[in-house]
Amino acid sequence: MMTGVLLVPVFFCLLLGANPEAGHADEGHNADGMEVGSGGVFCKAVARSGKIMCARPQKGKIQDYSEKNVDRIVIEFDSLQEKNSGGNMVGKAGRKGHQFDSFAGQDFNFAGLKDVTYQGLHAKNFNFSSSLPGPNATFTVLAYMFEDFGNITFGNETSEMRKGMLKFNIQIENWKFCSNLSDDCESADRGEFIDVTLVIKSRGKPKFRSEEEKEKLLKKARAGRHGGHGGGEGHNHNGGDGKEKGSQEYHPRCFKRGKYNKCPKEFDIGGGSDMMLSSQVMVDDVVMDMPGNGEYPKYKELGNKQKFIFRFPKAASKILYDPGLEVGTQSSNENKVESGKVNVLMFVTFLAYLFTF
Repeated sequence: MMTGVLLVPVFFCLLLGANPEAGHADEGHNADGMEVGSGGVFCKAVARSGKIMCARPQKGKIQDYSEKNVDRIVIEFDSLQEKNSGGNMVGKAGRKGHQFDSFAGQDFNFAGLKDVTYQGLHAKNFNFSSSLPGPNATFTVLAYMFEDFGNITFGNETSEMRKGMLKFNIQIENWKFCSNLSDDCESADRGEFIDVTLVIKSRGKPKFRSEEEKEKLLKKARAGRHGGHGGGEGHNHNGGDGKEKGSQEYHPRCFKRGKYNKCPKEFDIGGGSDMMLSSQVMVDDVVMDMPGNGEYPKYKELGNKQKFIFRFPKAASKILYDPGLEVGTQSSNENKVESGKVNVLMFVTFLAYLFTF
């Protein structure tokens, strides 16, 4: 029986160690990709496909990127399609063509995690890239997770960054557009645009937040009433802990001041999470509006997939786009259930072992 008594502290430690509240995974590069965290938000980019998964767990809980976490955000790079001036696809399809319709088997190479300054704001940065043999191009994602509050600008758009917000800039370099000299295009093909499609998996269907809607939310916040949106540290300058969904006041991310007279489009994607999508794109170091007279970026539901589509103009060497994500706090029920399962299992194991002595 003395052996069983001696094992009590051992099993007690194991019980605590198995508790999902014990801590968070280490940041940095691993065999599967890269993980980074700030302000209670954790994001992981996957080496195969470039998929990005983000979660803001309850305080003291571990991040859960699995499908069991209904509040997780998943960003998948779905397709790249070269199109002519009429919006029709050009070039051959497949990995060696100009119609790149699946990233599922695409491998990405990661650069190391760095502490950087982005327009005066501290951030954690990592980049990952992949080669596209058809158009002889390089597709790169430049990811920044912010550790400060403050404004940044892109073209004539300005928006506020908050601790834990993620920017995942999309960069396409040296895309060889279809012309009469292209071997992998039809003789009449003339490429003018690249359509980039992202698939978003989130708690709710993305909903565009109009200026009128933002004004209503702001008025409710000013009146001391909660507008049913928020739920995360990044939504509250006073450091809200996200204990209740919708408990945080709405704070506008964009103020139309002076020459910065535009705001990115905001989409509520459910669970207190938002996406900020610019209507502008940098083409060969010049920022311009996307083609389509305001149609892009646009949201579509195709089958059971939620898709955002961007249209980039033809470039001589480089295209850069600047989307952003703010992640809401995941609900506590899922974590409580999983924590309970682990604790019960360890306790039963402990009792069984104890009474064998």
